[in-house]
Amino acid sequence: MKAELVHILMPDLGDVSKAVVVQWLQPIHAQLQEGDDLLEVETEKTTFVIPSPVSGRLTKILTPETTAIATGDILGEIEAA
Repeated sequence: MKAELVHILMPDLGDVSKAVVVQWLQPIHAQLQEGDDLLEVETEKTTFVIPSPVSGRLTKILTPETTAIATGDILGEIEAA
């Protein structure tokens, strides 16, 4: 049975639609639990930590540090456990 790939999406942060990836807090292939801190993003107003949406293994980082991102962008992929 093939594992399910889950996209890590830039969440809706209210009145802020754009941000920049500050740093990924987990390396590729890291084993994650749902809710683990995954990456930091910075908006004009503040810095947010985006949590892992599911438990599993981080398989892809699609937005390296300093990348500009918008609400709904795919940031990476997790192979769900």
